[in-house]
Amino acid sequence: MPDPFGIIDGTKQVTKTLNESVKASEELSKAIDGVLAVADKAAKERAASRKKSREVNPDTTTIIDAVDEFQRLMLAKQSEEKIKEEITKKYGSKAWDEIQGIKARKQWEERQDKYLEQSERRVMKSVMALCYMFATWVAYECTWGRWK
Repeated sequence: MPDPFGIIDGTKQVTKTLNESVKASEELSKAIDGVLAVADKAAKERAASRKKSREVNPDTTTIIDAVDEFQRLMLAKQSEEKIKEEITKKYGSKAWDEIQGIKARKQWEERQDKYLEQSERRVMKSVMALCYMFATWVAYECTWGRWK
């Protein structure tokens, strides 16, 4: 029996539109999840490398590494003392104080850069979460809401 009012065609069209909107929302969710996964992976890799650099193994290579680091630190301290003597002889003690101030400023700048990097990462994750929520809302509206 023919459909004089087009109800069957209309139902098919609505079903097709709903299926397309569901597919689009799934693709959007996958894209957002992919971007979050990449950001998460990069953060985990950086954390793992930091952890690995601090990790202490119970083998002899760790002890050897610790001794090597100790020797490097002692060499750095001795070098700093020699430099301090030369600077104070040549320019006076005020020059050494200025150098120490510059060193402190450089260390502060490095800490500030690390803090800003972490802050930017937090902002990026917040923006990605907002994008995900917006995409979810759009998918909902396209599928069941006012826009269907």
